[in-house]
Amino acid sequence: MPTPSVHGRPATPGAARAAPRGTGAALLLALLVTACGGDGAADGDTASGPQPVAVTWAEAQPQELREVRDLVGSLEARSRPLITAEVAGVVAAVHQDEGDRVESGDLLAEIETGDYRDERDRAAAEVAQMTARVQVQEHSVRRARELHADEHLSEDELDQAEAELASRQAQLDAARSALRSAERALARTRIRAEIGGVVDERHISEGDYLRAGDPAFELVDDQRLRARLSASQALAPRIRQGAELRLHNPSAAEPEIQATVTDLRPRIQASTRSLHILADFENPGGWRPGASLEGELLLDERQAIVVPAQSIARRPDGDTVYVLNDAGDRVEARTVALGTRQADRVEVRSGLAPGERFVVDGARLLSDGAPVQATAHEAEAE
Repeated sequence: MPTPSVHGRPATPGAARAAPRGTGAALLLALLVTACGGDGAADGDTASGPQPVAVTWAEAQPQELREVRDLVGSLEARSRPLITAEVAGVVAAVHQDEGDRVESGDLLAEIETGDYRDERDRAAAEVAQMTARVQVQEHSVRRARELHADEHLSEDELDQAEAELASRQAQLDAARSALRSAERALARTRIRAEIGGVVDERHISEGDYLRAGDPAFELVDDQRLRARLSASQALAPRIRQGAELRLHNPSAAEPEIQATVTDLRPRIQASTRSLHILADFENPGGWRPGASLEGELLLDERQAIVVPAQSIARRPDGDTVYVLNDAGDRVEARTVALGTRQADRVEVRSGLAPGERFVVDGARLLSDGAPVQATAHEAEAE
């Protein structure tokens, strides 16, 4: 079959093969141009480098750091005596009830006094009798000494008279002692308050029979109070007498007061491995023994560099802070030693010098030498 022609001329076989060669050359040239253009774009990206990270900075400055620990405990009265019957007998009258305020020496209750009055009267009579006998014997001894001086009485007879006087004086002393004991027993039929305070519990009623030692009243001194707080045994070496202590009582109208550590209990509580801290103070008004307490104990007060917690980044080398260079466009990674943490702040004990600018926001996105676009942190701007 004849070969088709173009513009009326027959196509030759050589012309048909020339077109593919020209097309291949054009494609090769296009690939070379494209490759050169691609290398140029890559070189341009490398030259531009990583984009700066937007961060905020603050200046490291020493400030007063108060290292405190939160504690919990309870409020108690320093004095809470249990008033007991000192003599046996039937309760004749009760003069105070629970909740009554009393002063030291106030009458709380009375025990029937009949038997004790009789005993006191017998002892008084014995004293009177022995006093008279001593007086008679003293007269006899004076007469015996006169007779002995005139040689009308022997030495033995004088000695016997003086011995009798000594015996009667001893009997008088015993009688007087018995009288004092009887008077004390009579006085103890009147049960009195040993301290000023409030009657917390009444254990007796009129008509009850009490034996010596039976409980009658419990008093509480609500003016002289004691806070008892528990602290970790690890804090024991750091707690000292006189340390500042802030106490919070949620049940009082005036909930907070300042106090100081009065004493530390000598032993660690075996059940909780905690140490009891004691603080004595006067009732500021409305504080009641038995209430729960919260305490804030000051362990130390010093000058230190303190940074926001978000400034610290965890890295394989340890806790890290990023410090701006002088130009403020790049950062240096600094491994730091941390100290006390307080809420969203942390103490930097080493690795950051006063006056250096450190990254606050954005620190965890950085690496050593990273470019940054830094602006002052909010607090610094103010």
